[in-house]
Parts: sequence; structure tokens; C-alpha cells
Amino acid sequence: MKDLDAVLAAFDGKHKEPLEAFAARQVPTAPVVRALIAVADAPDERQQSGTTWLLKHYAEDGLAFSARQTARLLALLAQVTHWEAKLHLLQIFPSLTIPKPEAPALFTLLRGPGYLGDANKFVRAWTYNALAELAAQHPAKRAEVQALLARGEDDAAASVRARLRRIRKAHAWAGAGDV
Repeated sequence: MKDLDAVLAAFDGKHKEPLEAFAARQVPTAPVVRALIAVADAPDERQQSGTTWLLKHYAEDGLAFSARQTARLLALLAQVTHWEAKLHLLQIFPSLTIPKPEAPALFTLLRGPGYLGDANKFVRAWTYNALAELAAQHPAKRAEVQALLARGEDDAAASVRARLRRIRKAHAWAGAGDV
């Protein structure tokens, strides 16, 4: 996609205007989403950040990802390296339906050093949110996630603790009571 290449070349990693302009004029058809996911898989961190921002933007506008697109987005979680790309993918989680066979590996990935153990407080905060979304869809994980949420209260970052409060408000099972 020539237009996407030009937009990503104009994106400096900070100013979202080129991305916003692209999103305003480009309908997220299956080929567009496929192209965004393919570019997000590239080693260039600015491209990872820009394309995942676009995917997040489309999700926030109500885009429903297909099963195949969801599988690719979940695979990206293990591949992206830039903290903003991770964050954007985590923020997409509420709009995804996680297939049961994917849940155990995804749970392991999210608990690991690249997500729950990430140095970036926003990645950690949104990882808790993704774990809660995973447990909401797969109740067998709720007890484990509830324990992780409790441990998260010790995180020094206020943003993490604030996200945990929001999770508890959104999911009754995530509170201090029984699972």
C-alpha cells in the first residue's frame, strides 16, 4: 500500500497527525487491516507503533476483527518490540474474542517479562487489563488473574494501581471476594 508507506514515512513516532489523516480517509477493509498487521510485524519500531495505533483507532471506532485477524493480532503480541506497539495491542484486547486454544499460551506470554514484567508502567497497567479480559472470556483463568491483580497493588506506578481499580469496577469477579 503506497499510501500507508507514505504515512508511516511521515510519522515521526510522536505526532499522530499523519496517522489520524490516514484513518479519516481510509476505510478499514480486510485488505487494509491485513496490510496494517503485516507492517506491524516488521522490525522497524516506528512502523510497529504507527500501524498498531491505526489498528487501535479502528477498534475504538467499532471495527470487529475477524477470527483470522484476531489470530494475527495475538501473534503480534509475541513479536512486537516497541513499548507503544505493545500498549496499542493490549488496548485492542477488549474488542477481541480470544479462542479457547489460544488462551493458555497468551496467559503465559502476558505474565512474562515482556508484559507484566515490562519496565514501562503503561504496558504493565494494560497487561493487567488484557489478563482481566482474557479471564472474563475464559473463567477458568479467573482465580489466577485475581491473584495477579492482588500482587499488582504493590506496583509503585500509580497508573498501574488506577488501572487495577478500573478492572475491579468492570469485572465483579476481579474484586477481593470469591471468584
